[in-house]
Amino acid sequence: MAQPFGNHPTLGEYLAWARDQGCSVQWGVNQETGQSVTRIVSPDGKRWVIESGMSQSERLLPTTIALFDRRLGLKSPWFSINSSD
Repeated sequence: MAQPFGNHPTLGEYLAWARDQGCSVQWGVNQETGQSVTRIVSPDGKRWVIESGMSQSERLLPTTIALFDRRLGLKSPWFSINSSD
């Protein structure tokens, strides 16, 4: 039986990988909604991506991985819609 999120990282796994690539990660809380907010900043500090309301234990979809990679200027090891495999 196929796993619906087979080999897709959790947000926490992606954050750890991104930090290893030189990204910085900042956390906060949206004062209006009370949701957690995570900001990942590219190694050069010129680009970023913001994720709101997602737990670090939640799995990322290939489209989310592709969005993060594209906005941060990175190529992660996980499958995304931009992967050639």
